[in-house]
Amino acid sequence: MIDLETIEREIDDLEHREASYKLCQRLSWLYTVRDHLMAKVYPPEGKAVLKSALSGSDFLDAANGKPYEDVMQVIDEHLETIKLLYPKTYSALVDKIREL
Repeated sequence: MIDLETIEREIDDLEHREASYKLCQRLSWLYTVRDHLMAKVYPPEGKAVLKSALSGSDFLDAANGKPYEDVMQVIDEHLETIKLLYPKTYSALVDKIREL
């Protein structure tokens, strides 16, 4: 699998070579792929995106790739309901997060 670090190394190497049409074409492709990969990690609006190797639950699958602030806002809204209906569960959850 190609990762951002590998692409950056390849770009750096090619940028230090003598220019040719073929080299410029390859750099163009690499710039496009790099920009595409970076847009997934750093969206244009500058929001941090949740990227996780964890999966398997509906929650983790749904949150993966979404803006961090937006996910936290949704969770916070729903935790207010949990706090009212299940105060012990809410306290236990907050305590676990504090202990991280």
